[in-house]
Amino acid sequence: MLLSNIKLRTQLALINAFSKILIIIIAVFVLPLTVREISIQEMDKQLIDKLDQLYKLLEENGIEHFIDVQDDAMGYGSYNILKEEYVSIEVSPDTVLTEYIESTQRLVDGEVLDYRIISATFEYEEYFYLIEIGKSTSAITLFEKNLKKYTFIFLIFLLSLSVIFDLSVTQILLRPFYQIIRKLKLINHPSNFNYAVTKTNTSDFKYLEESIHHLMRRIEDVFNEEREYIGNISHEILTPISIIKSKLENFSDNTNLSHEDTIKIYETKVTLGRLTKLVRSLLLLSRIENKEYLLDETININQVAVNVIDEIKERIEVKDISLTENLSEKEFTLFGNKELIHILMYNILNNAIKYTPGNGSIELSSKHINNTYIIEIKDNGIGIAEKHLPYIFERFKKFESGTHNFGLGLALAKTICNYHQLEIQVESKLGHGSTFTLIFPKKK
Repeated sequence: MLLSNIKLRTQLALINAFSKILIIIIAVFVLPLTVREISIQEMDKQLIDKLDQLYKLLEENGIEHFIDVQDDAMGYGSYNILKEEYVSIEVSPDTVLTEYIESTQRLVDGEVLDYRIISATFEYEEYFYLIEIGKSTSAITLFEKNLKKYTFIFLIFLLSLSVIFDLSVTQILLRPFYQIIRKLKLINHPSNFNYAVTKTNTSDFKYLEESIHHLMRRIEDVFNEEREYIGNISHEILTPISIIKSKLENFSDNTNLSHEDTIKIYETKVTLGRLTKLVRSLLLLSRIENKEYLLDETININQVAVNVIDEIKERIEVKDISLTENLSEKEFTLFGNKELIHILMYNILNNAIKYTPGNGSIELSSKHINNTYIIEIKDNGIGIAEKHLPYIFERFKKFESGTHNFGLGLALAKTICNYHQLEIQVESKLGHGSTFTLIFPKKK
């Protein structure tokens, strides 16, 4: 649609402007025609009055007062000095009495002029005469042109004032609506929603805000219940996992186990290890969402990056991946939680290693831009399809191709970023690798 991506205030102003433009177009063409028609009607009345006056003069003075009956031409004509009016009387070959008004042209002194003419035939002493009384329409035509011109200019001026007025009034009327929208845009979690009541006298906006408040409270309740449920379940699951893991360790110490049983126990321990990691990630997410971590440490971002590299170096060497480190010499410090920042970088690097094939490459670089610190982790792995990019930070997101299953790693990274008010971006192209960018806030 034409107005699909325009703000409501602008849409209303444009609709009002379009309607006024239509009125202007109609007025510019209809008004002069109406005025012309009224002027013509008034002119016709004047012509009829003049004809009546001329008939009275003929009755009082006779035809000889106007025409010399001895003259072969037997005609009379009179024009005013500007040729705006004329009267003519001449013998008519037509013996039918007629009277009509028309707009036509007359040749006067070699010049063709437009006139409104009343023509009438009458009988006098056995002769029939034709009377013509004409009034020039040039004044009406000139007035019509000027009226059209100045009407257009005046209406354009009114349109401009009207649009400015509409925009101003609409902005005032819609101010509460945009305040509600701004509150919605600032939400990154239901618990952060601002429940302050917006001042407005418009019942529709009041109803809208009350509905949003009610909806946000319900969403926040659901989030809290889900968070508490996940935290409790995760905590409860860890206990039986620890018991099972302990029993498996005891079984492993048994020297009488067959090789096949030993392999099965090992596979079970590996599965339990993945399950333990998953449960701990869920617990970590729950603790972050419950704001149990303090943001009271001064963190050297470069040092954290170096520590993460040391931690995953063995995995990189096993896959024979080339890791290029290009950290800025100018250090950057952040006030937050060091453990969470470590997990953030570890998860992103770990994801790069996971989806980069053997003999691939990963580049870790950083730079300062406008007092912000940018860290980029770039790989030449399998990449991510563009249509999947908006969903990669969702929990347990698995795409139809089956090539990616992000689990909780990137979801946890996104949660940590939100908790520290950091920004995380991703650029990727299928088959050409991915680039994850961490944007740290400005120094205060």
